Amino acid sequence: MRVGRYHHIFDFRNCQNINDPKAILKFIRELAKAINMKIIGGPIITEGAPNNPGWSAVAIIDFSHISVHTFTQSNEALIDIFSCREYNKDKALKVCQNFFATQKTEIRYREVWWG
Repeated sequence: MRVGRYHHIFDFRNCQNINDPKAILKFIRELAKAINMKIIGGPIITEGAPNNPGWSAVAIIDFSHISVHTFTQSNEALIDIFSCREYNKDKALKVCQNFFATQKTEIRYREVWWG
């Protein structure tokens, strides 16, 4: 049996909420719930190096992972969702926008197609 692969990467610039580790963990839980995925490990979070400040967090979901990396010097957030079960990309993007976006936020998006 061949398993599907669904991979979306969101790149946010001019963000809010990028330096609050408790809020980032809450965001991951809300994102998993919004796309109907169960967290089976984590989420965990760690602070970046002094020369590259920000936060990195990851949760293992029942079909793969959600990761978040924030960069406080450049005011960016990168969100990666990979799953072997299809999920609603639009719901995922909406949760991300509600958490990270300001009126000036720029969003780049990439879908990796595994054909």
